[in-house]
Amino acid sequence: MSGVSLAIVISTYNQPDFLRLTLEGYRRQTDTNFTIYIADDGSTPETAQTIRHVQADFPVTIHHLWQADNGFRKARIHNRVISRISETHTLLTDGDCIPLPGLIAAQRRFAGDHYFISGSRVLLSRPCTERMCQLNSFETARSMLWWLRQRISGSINRLFPLLLPATLSQPSFQLEGIRGCHLSCPTKALVRINGFDESFEGWGREDSDLTARLLHAGFSRRNLRGLPVLHLWHQESSRQRLEENDTMLQACLNERRIEARIGLKHLEIAPGDSDV
Repeated sequence: MSGVSLAIVISTYNQPDFLRLTLEGYRRQTDTNFTIYIADDGSTPETAQTIRHVQADFPVTIHHLWQADNGFRKARIHNRVISRISETHTLLTDGDCIPLPGLIAAQRRFAGDHYFISGSRVLLSRPCTERMCQLNSFETARSMLWWLRQRISGSINRLFPLLLPATLSQPSFQLEGIRGCHLSCPTKALVRINGFDESFEGWGREDSDLTARLLHAGFSRRNLRGLPVLHLWHQESSRQRLEENDTMLQACLNERRIEARIGLKHLEIAPGDSDV
């Protein structure tokens, strides 16, 4: 699609080794016409040091937006980032998800104004993740035979998505199966739905709520087949608030709500926020 500009929003919290690997994946893109925004939910200075080191010779602009650590506030830091984005389309992903080299080129080719794109992921094993962190690098341009060996050894949980050519599915309005770590849409769509809903506290369902409201606003879903992100292994986050967040998600679905109850329109800059 002509006239497409891309913002890549990478969420992170105290995982500088993972973030370094993720950024190296974006360094190796075949299409380097994009901007990176790092949504940092209160990491220690080690993450900022890592970003500064990578920025020194990185082929595209990296913006680092940070807020004080006051619990899991992914929704809020994402809204701060969205309020800064001038690009036409936004890819939402995480700092533990390494892209394959053709991801940006495919996102530009498939971008549209009336739908969002839901991508997939391949999970990496714990030993594989630990090896990659020790090496501080990972070559993402691999042959199918190499990936087959990784599947046989148990280093990855799926092979099929890596074998598929990049294509888009037909439009649908299904919520199930959405991955918040691999989702793109027109930036205007995020503004239309008032961004992320900061009513969600703790881990869980803020991505599903965002996607549900995109669907309610009339944006259809198209699945990206092929080009999964590679998800680094880590311990699961606390599910302490999951039951309450499930209830709020169900309310959003029942009401067919479009706008976040607390979102972009309510955003205020706090004293501890910083843009680097």
